[in-house]
Amino acid sequence: MLSNLASIAQNTQSDNIRMIDIAQLHESQANYFEMQRIEEFAYTILGQGGIKDNLVVRPLENGGYEIVSGHRRRAAVQYLLDHGENISRLLPCLIQDYADEDAMMLDLILLNVSARQLSDQELWQSYENLDTILKRKKEAGEKFGRVREKIAEILGVSPSQVGKMQNVDRNAIDPIKDAVASGAISISTANVIAQLNEEQQEELAAGDLSKIKPREIKQAAAPKVDTSSNFFEGSDVTEPAYAPPHSPANDAEQEPVRPVPENGKKHSQEFNKLLNWAQSLTHEQIDFLCDSGWYNNTIEGYLIAAAKEADFSKIQIDNLLHGLQKAFCKKSKANVESILQYW
Repeated sequence: MLSNLASIAQNTQSDNIRMIDIAQLHESQANYFEMQRIEEFAYTILGQGGIKDNLVVRPLENGGYEIVSGHRRRAAVQYLLDHGENISRLLPCLIQDYADEDAMMLDLILLNVSARQLSDQELWQSYENLDTILKRKKEAGEKFGRVREKIAEILGVSPSQVGKMQNVDRNAIDPIKDAVASGAISISTANVIAQLNEEQQEELAAGDLSKIKPREIKQAAAPKVDTSSNFFEGSDVTEPAYAPPHSPANDAEQEPVRPVPENGKKHSQEFNKLLNWAQSLTHEQIDFLCDSGWYNNTIEGYLIAAAKEADFSKIQIDNLLHGLQKAFCKKSKANVESILQYW
């Protein structure tokens, strides 16, 4: 899937480059990457004596070429020409042929991602395109593992970040998604909003989304999944319950769950039920809860609220949260450690 990018990099060092007049180079309608600081970029190009890195283009049926990579370079040279600077109208271009629009779009994303730090707006639009393309490829029989991991690999972000975008994609109402696409709110903010019910989301969308702060709405987040031990019942999840691997190193780092103190016997049934649930999560359940954004609000809130409701002692609550920490230890989530700081 990434062979085109490697080929382009290799061809950049070869003679497979044509000098094409700037008037024949046309912006792609598919390009959504921002073109900022063109004037500054233009004089950098002028100072280095012209374009040093080739553009990537594809032929158009009615003549000329569509730019796949190099929109800013073309815009910068055009700026210099418009201002009477002495620079060549001919730009070095690698001409690529693509089997379909998906192949072209993949190159457009890959080449831009490799050359810049993406804004949340660009990251979201890249995610949407990649999610559609990769699902089509998977349906066509192409094998490349999980879509989430492949998107993370292409965009150079963590699977957890992709999980946030998937949560927004699946659970946010359209105005919230549109706000991310326009740059009005960040992906992190949209991820928190996506945990609210539809009515709450619509209420927020009716106001000024750009002023919303995630910490102000976290407490209003409404659970959307059943967090009981069998909430995946009926699905195709078949892997066994998760248990941390046994090793002396693990034993040194993490004590076994301590027994419920004698003065907590009357609550031992409720305690053990919650403790067993925390320790019985499967790998897929842990991935879903951590990477889809449910962990902070649903899991932490559920356990702490349940502990208070049962009037557990400080030691019992510590034991309960330690059980959760044990279940999540392989995920190395900072938030797991932060739970203990509440007490």
